[in-house]
Parts: sequence; structure tokens; C-alpha cells
Amino acid sequence: MKPLSTALLAALALAVPAGAQNGRSWAPSPRGHSSAPLTWEECGIDGLENLRRNPTAAEMRCRFGARGPGEFGLLSYLDVPVYRPVTPLPGTHVVGVPGMPRPAPGESYEQWEWRVLRTRYGPAVRNVQNDLAQLDPVFMSMIRRFERELRARGVRAHRRETYRTAERQAWIFQQGRVRPGPFATTTLTSWHSRVDRLGRPAARAADYDVSPAQLPRFHQIAAEIGLHGYGADSNDPGHVYLPDTDAAVGLELAVLRTVPRVMHVTLATGRPEGEWQPPGAPEHWRRRTRDFISQPVPFYPTVQPPMMRIRERLPVGVMG
Repeated sequence: MKPLSTALLAALALAVPAGAQNGRSWAPSPRGHSSAPLTWEECGIDGLENLRRNPTAAEMRCRFGARGPGEFGLLSYLDVPVYRPVTPLPGTHVVGVPGMPRPAPGESYEQWEWRVLRTRYGPAVRNVQNDLAQLDPVFMSMIRRFERELRARGVRAHRRETYRTAERQAWIFQQGRVRPGPFATTTLTSWHSRVDRLGRPAARAADYDVSPAQLPRFHQIAAEIGLHGYGADSNDPGHVYLPDTDAAVGLELAVLRTVPRVMHVTLATGRPEGEWQPPGAPEHWRRRTRDFISQPVPFYPTVQPPMMRIRERLPVGVMG
């Protein structure tokens, strides 16, 4: 395992939630530090405009609400801040982007995954929405143009899904982990589930059914329009999206580029890209996941704002 930086070690708080100590069921407390992004002032820096030094890794985590001991930084292939928990079959979750799903107040991302994987969702999560009215206005205009171009060039594509509730996304995240089937998503923070400042659907993703022979042209047209996709040969070939890359501005983005990139989790293995997997690895990780959710709420050190008093040393074996 890659060693943690001194700054990050110094930022790990060691207070165990009561429920983790005594085995009782645990629910997120409305008190304590929020998982939402914080201002620079709340993270111990007197405004970005007065910054006379580079923020530490802990201060960047605080700013973007990245709680937990996992990997934090820019995504491996995109300038969007993400967090990847240290769970058996983790997701790669967007952090610091307004309108995206996020952990409950006081939860780490590890605890969020634990809660999601233990939840039984009602029948509403099976409802699929494919209208354009629930898209972000900018993305909607691009999708309209995209579909016109597809028709004009003879590419047959059926729009399958646009806006997706956070609950439906969480239910899909369960597949391949605690429900039968192949991995269907690698995140709890899909661009399908984005909402605006008033909580109204404002998705920036759409899924299409496209014949394999026409997928290369499908992605070529998407790129011409300015849409992103994973490619014709990916595990999610009919997916197009428009990331919000404005979450980190100017100096923040420059500092984030000094942090190691976070390798994304793949649908092929449910593990980070490039990680070697021996034969039988998927079942091994699913067994580890079942063990993970059968326990009381997991304790993971949570990165606190730098102004908080913290212990200087980690107990032996805390990273597991």
C-alpha cells in the first residue's frame, strides 16, 4: 500500500463513533463536520485571495469535503476532484461539485458505501426516465444538437435514460457487489443524478442503445459536439456526459494537480484500473464486501478541518 504523506497522517482524526465501539446500529448524526465542501476560511485559511503558501493535502481534502482514508485527487482522466474509498469493491466518487449526491453529515465515504450496500430500496428505483426536460439546460441543448447530427448521419441511437435519482444510482451501485449480476456502475455520484441549486433535476448524462457497428461514429459525433464518453470499446459504450469542471478554480486546480491522480474503478473488475487480479478475484472481493456490510458501521479515520486538535500518531493496524 502506498505510504501516506506526513501532512495527511497528521490530519487523520481518531475519535471512534459510539456505534462502532459498542456494536449498536448507527445513523449519521446531524451534528459534527459536514461531508459537503467547505470554504477556505472553514478549513483554516483566511480566504483564497490571501493565500501565501500552497494548501496542504489535508486542507484540500477539507475544502472538497473528502472525508476518509482513501485516495483523493483529480480523476485519472479528467480534471474533476474525486475520492475512492478503501472498501473491497469501491466506487470513484466525485467530490466538491454542487448538486451531486454525497454522504450524510458526519459520514465518511466508506460509511456511505456501507450504508448504501445495506439498504433495501423500494420499487421506485426501477423507474427509468429518458425525457430531456430533466437535463441541465446547457447539456440539454447539446443533446438536442447531438441527436439531430445522429439522425442526419444515419446513426440509429435510442435514448434509454437521462435523469436518475440518487436512490436509483445507489441501487444500481449494489449490482455486482451485493446483488447478482455484472458491475453496472462504479460511482454513487453519477452525472445522471445531478440537481440544481433548488434541488431540481439537472442531469448531465444520457445513455443510448446503439448497434456495435455504429458506435465509432456515435462517439465521433459526440466528441464533435463537445460531449464526453468512454469510447466504443468500453464497458459503457452508449454513455455520454458533460462534466462540471468548474468545481476547482485557478489556484485550487493547480494545487490539485500536485496530488497523485486517482485511478478510476472499472466495470470489468470492480477494482481500480491497472490493478492486477488473480483468477477468482471477483468472488474474493464480493465475499469481502459481504463481510464488510455484515459488521457494525465501519470505523475509518476521517480527515478533519486543520483547525481541529488531532492526535499525531495512528494506532497500529488502523489502515488494515
